[in-house]
Amino acid sequence: MLHFMWVRHHLLPGDFWKLPRGEQLFLLASTEIELEAGDGARKEG
Repeated sequence: MLHFMWVRHHLLPGDFWKLPRGEQLFLLASTEIELEAGDGARKEG
């Protein structure tokens, strides 16, 4: 997931680990939702 955040949103892994834990969890959850939404779009198309 860190790779996806880096490639898609230019968030370096080191910057991710500097964030407070709550923000890390939020980003991980948001990224998971974004990845699942992308998988659904690929299956429909």
